[in-house]
Amino acid sequence: MEKMSLKELAVPMIKAIDSFNFLLKSHHRRTAVISYYIGKELHLKDDELTDLVLAAALHDIGALSVQEKKCLIEEDVLRPSPHCLMGCKMLSSFDAFGNIARIIKHHHVKYEESRQVEEGEILFQSHIVHLADRCDILVNPDLFILNQKKKVVEKIREKSGTLFHPRVFRAFEQVAKKDIFWIEINYLTMDQLFRRIDFSIDYELSVEKLVDFARTISRIIDFRSRFTASHSYTVAHLAYLISGYFGFSEERRTKMMIAGYLHDIGKLGVDPALIEKEGGLTDEEFNLVKLHTYFTSQILSELSSSVWFHEIVLWAERHHEKSDGSGYPFALDDSSLDEGVKILAFSDIISALMEERPYRKGMPSEEAFDLIGNMLADRLSPEMFVEIDNHRDEIEDMVKQCYAHSFEEYYSGRS
Repeated sequence: MEKMSLKELAVPMIKAIDSFNFLLKSHHRRTAVISYYIGKELHLKDDELTDLVLAAALHDIGALSVQEKKCLIEEDVLRPSPHCLMGCKMLSSFDAFGNIARIIKHHHVKYEESRQVEEGEILFQSHIVHLADRCDILVNPDLFILNQKKKVVEKIREKSGTLFHPRVFRAFEQVAKKDIFWIEINYLTMDQLFRRIDFSIDYELSVEKLVDFARTISRIIDFRSRFTASHSYTVAHLAYLISGYFGFSEERRTKMMIAGYLHDIGKLGVDPALIEKEGGLTDEEFNLVKLHTYFTSQILSELSSSVWFHEIVLWAERHHEKSDGSGYPFALDDSSLDEGVKILAFSDIISALMEERPYRKGMPSEEAFDLIGNMLADRLSPEMFVEIDNHRDEIEDMVKQCYAHSFEEYYSGRS
């Protein structure tokens, strides 16, 4: 397998966070900039600074609902534990993000309470992200930032030694004297920030590790709603299963699984109220939902430069295309759609029909397969559907297994 840097692995998730077009879109970037300045002032080692900035850029990844995000932009977070634990859970299964997950787990830790915790349990960077996070919340976006310096510093000073780590506050106090610190909170882009970070460490990734990576990303979207909690997991396993019926090698079957995990990541740019809506979507609402394939392409673009990932990204971004040219977003015809795209499309349709939705119960397999055969197969590949239909019982068993596994994981993250 080829090597990939931590930046290449983290950027898709950071792009996914930036696709939130709701309350926290710029909050992660701003928190990352603040954390970077404090970390440099504290002379963190290169690897510690890298973990810090990436954790800051992902710190609220566990805030899955609009209600949670609204809570997080308030000055005082009353119940931070659920989103901290969920963020840690989402990332910790992938070894390369181990320290980042630990930082996120404790990024709302109170300094006075942390002193009672066993030494080594809480990484120091958690204290930095905590102060940076609250600093950004104290900045009023409607007022010029340089006119707020004194007030923000004083409010944080009031809680140094209780809410905030004194050493972190002293570093913050030093960088806060510089106008450039406040200016760059507003204007430094994530790409510019990343150019200041050492991403020289490459990770030798096995196929198994890449599957873990894709599963980690899929949780960002699946865990936003109980109606999508099993979707990417199910699509991934169906794509792996079905591709075997068409003679795919073990490596390409695994690529199909990864594409299934990643295919809906662009839904992070879609209002979750549309996903949770009871009843059918209007034409205008459906047009908004259609944006998710474009967002998927944009989020995964960093991976498409990798030869190994190139095919996976194509399958993911084209999973709503149809052989007759009626799909989206590219309106491709059959000449541009290989078997992988069609397998992923069939897997997505089967999963969607058999899962529960706000406006209906999941369809029994017989009803779902009949609907696909009568209304959808001709627009993809009727010949391929005949083979898929021959394995209906096996596919139904796989959907049930995936559904049970995903919901056990989904609800355990909220306990």
